[in-house]
Amino acid sequence: QVPAKVQIDMSALANEVATFLKDQGAFAPAATLEIGKGLYATGDPHLVRIVIENLLENSGKYSAQVERPKISFGKEGGAFFVRDNGIGFDMRFVNKLFLPFERLHRESKITGSGIGLANVKRIVERHGGKVWAESKVGEGATFFFTLE
Repeated sequence: QVPAKVQIDMSALANEVATFLKDQGAFAPAATLEIGKGLYATGDPHLVRIVIENLLENSGKYSAQVERPKISFGKEGGAFFVRDNGIGFDMRFVNKLFLPFERLHRESKITGSGIGLANVKRIVERHGGKVWAESKVGEGATFFFTLE
């Protein structure tokens, strides 16, 4: 089944998801969220919501241990991004990130099923886009995605 192709107000969708996640306790109380304004894309709003929700929720989880968590959603060079200043990950393992049930952090305090990023990849690719990540241990991570 081909995803719907409608114009999505990505800024409004990211704000809606962030509010939902905040209400669910997905972000540390001290977390700062920045959502870029005026961002639009074409795609299936229900599926794109899953992408944004997974990425924002992960940023909330992996930045919860830092003193001043900061999470951003925006667009850079044609790609949307979710960036945080959390614990980050070792880029040597970046190829495992989007595989089902692969987890780079084994700490029991970071929960998850191990399928969120695999779902993100599948949804983005069904839209004809790409997803990738950049990170440094202890300096946070940025997840990028495009929707064609």
